[in-house]
Amino acid sequence: MEKEKALPLAALVATAVGVVVVQSTMITMLNGAGIGQYNFLVAIGISALLALSYVLSFSELALMLPRSGSVSAYTQAALGPGLAIVATLSGYVAVALLGIPAELILVDALLEQVAPDLVAALHYPSLILLLLFFLLNLRGIDLFARIQTALVTIMFGGLFVIGIAGLTGSGHAPVGAAAPAALDLPLALSLVAMAFWGLVGLEFVCPMIADARNPARNLPRAMLIGLLMIVAVYCVFSLAGIAMLPAEKLTAATPHMDLALSIFGPTAKIAFAVLAILGSATLLNTVLASVSRMIQGMAQSGQLPAWLGRENARGAPLWALAAFAAAIAAVRAPLGMDAAAILTLTIAAAGCWLVAYIIVHVDLIVLRLRLPQHPRPFRSPFFPAPQILGIFGMGYVFLNISPTPELAAPIYRNVAAMLGATLVYSMAWTLFAMKSNPFRPDLAGALRDNGAPHA
Repeated sequence: MEKEKALPLAALVATAVGVVVVQSTMITMLNGAGIGQYNFLVAIGISALLALSYVLSFSELALMLPRSGSVSAYTQAALGPGLAIVATLSGYVAVALLGIPAELILVDALLEQVAPDLVAALHYPSLILLLLFFLLNLRGIDLFARIQTALVTIMFGGLFVIGIAGLTGSGHAPVGAAAPAALDLPLALSLVAMAFWGLVGLEFVCPMIADARNPARNLPRAMLIGLLMIVAVYCVFSLAGIAMLPAEKLTAATPHMDLALSIFGPTAKIAFAVLAILGSATLLNTVLASVSRMIQGMAQSGQLPAWLGRENARGAPLWALAAFAAAIAAVRAPLGMDAAAILTLTIAAAGCWLVAYIIVHVDLIVLRLRLPQHPRPFRSPFFPAPQILGIFGMGYVFLNISPTPELAAPIYRNVAAMLGATLVYSMAWTLFAMKSNPFRPDLAGALRDNGAPHA
């Protein structure tokens, strides 16, 4: 790859954090702060340790098996194509098909507040945003890198300004913020799933490994730097919410807008709307680029129809991008403008992501045992302690995923639907299309054409 088209460290960091500096995550983090107040900071701390465990596992696996398929390649090598398909489709594709439409609903709802005539004319202007980033991603990785770095810089700067202004009392006075709650460890543990939603997705940088500059050094660094940035910005953001808003405002449908208005007043409405929509654009840019490459890698491994693996002249996964964007639009259109179910959808998506992360931890343990001499440019320190702690910690969070009892049933229904549908597809495809044992590890297929990552 030509050097000028390679992704430098800054672009890799921007990709790693691109799925969390978004509206749905801002809302989820402020909802958690409203439910637990300072106990939610404890939940963020616990979530950061779980996130560190998956960062270590992904760093080793991505550099050991540097393929665009990412999770599907690791799991095919360790546990067989059946679980590889389940991990990728349920943990990434299905999650995106819920998370992105939820984000697009927020874009339309926000535009309805600040530009109602535009929404009336275009009906769902968020679909125009989706089309725009689909077309931009077709232009190739170099344009992606420039856009992504700019968007993430603006988003992190904006969130830090809001958080620091709220903590220092700049702008308007607090509007009845509640008194601090006492430390309640069971409450904090029950909020870990909500907090973890703000720390997922750092591994979205892994499918970009073929375009990364010096991946052996920069890929792990990108995820670790991204983790530190996310923890810092959302701790400050949540503290500002606790300081400026009462619990009933924090747990409302649009607490991020309420927080900005409580700090800067009504004149900030349009500026914050622009910032929030840029966050949604960051999510679209990241997910379209990364998940389409996962789909492409699965197609090249025989786990999806072969036509999804084709590229255009600029090296973009043309048909994977087109199919993925069309599926997002098909899910978004019938949902209307109802933002009430976003919390349930995002926590259910976090549950599916937890399952995928547990599988990745198992992948690393299995491949360490089966391929002890295979070159590993990065080795997870203290193996297997982070992986074992990650498996049990994420398992505990999954079993206690609901922040309130009434949300438990819809959350687990959504998780079961996503996992069930992908499991049915996985078994049918591996048995009848691939004509292979779904649970037989395919080390040879995963290692084929996988040399050491280029510097």
